[in-house]
Amino acid sequence: MRRNELAGMATMGLGAAMIVNALLGPLAFGVIRFRESAAMEAQLLGGELTSLFVAGPLAIVAGALWYRGRVRAPALAMGPLGYALYMCIQYVLVPDYARYPGNNERWFPLYLLMIMTSWIMGREAWREMRARQPIPPRRTTATLLGAVLLGVNLLFAVAWWGSIVAMFVAGPSGEYREHPTGFWLVRLMDLGFVVPLGIVTGLGLLRRKAWAPRMAYAFTGMQALLACAVASMSVRMWLSGDSTPNVMFAIVPAAAALVALYGSLIARARSVERRISLIARYAASPMA
Repeated sequence: MRRNELAGMATMGLGAAMIVNALLGPLAFGVIRFRESAAMEAQLLGGELTSLFVAGPLAIVAGALWYRGRVRAPALAMGPLGYALYMCIQYVLVPDYARYPGNNERWFPLYLLMIMTSWIMGREAWREMRARQPIPPRRTTATLLGAVLLGVNLLFAVAWWGSIVAMFVAGPSGEYREHPTGFWLVRLMDLGFVVPLGIVTGLGLLRRKAWAPRMAYAFTGMQALLACAVASMSVRMWLSGDSTPNVMFAIVPAAAALVALYGSLIARARSVERRISLIARYAASPMA
């Protein structure tokens, strides 16, 4: 079996696992019960909507394209691969095993397998993107995407640092007392990894760096999916009266902009790939 076929099957399997995990959790059947407070579970359900309807299906589509050897497949796969890695780490580390009832620790083998598949396939996708440079985005798209990535990640940095300062100055909030591990883990992952990558990618696109298109394809999909998850969480919290409309109205447009710009990147790659394929077919035909 060829390398791209193995990668495609593994990515499709990861997508199916994301869908199954979402269905088995509190979103649908309640087989997996996370050791979390009611407020934290409400946030989890928002993210699971993204896993079920966007990230999981996207991974399956990307895996199918990868299996068939499509050039754009690794770039398309990077989004759900990074999203799955981020979310599965939280599935294991956010729950408070000594405080809340549940059984999510029984599903640790599933999350471990998903984490391993995510980073191994992410490395493989990055290797293929280095070997075959992705199609550069149009100048306007690159500028808009760079500005959005820079703005969104700076806003997240300000928001997370503001909550940290507030915790030290005013004391722990109710959210902090419910899940201190979750509070610190989210900020550690975002401020330590996601935000720096987003700022670097945004600046690279705005400054027209040669490496920026590859970073844009690799990072934007994950950022768009995470933004969709946060937007879903915010909408659910707002509907339940746990969040202000201002927070939701700030996150939802950012998620929509990232999804639109990421779709533009993939659509351009698909268009150029089809033109190259048609030219190759014409050149190989007997009448050429």
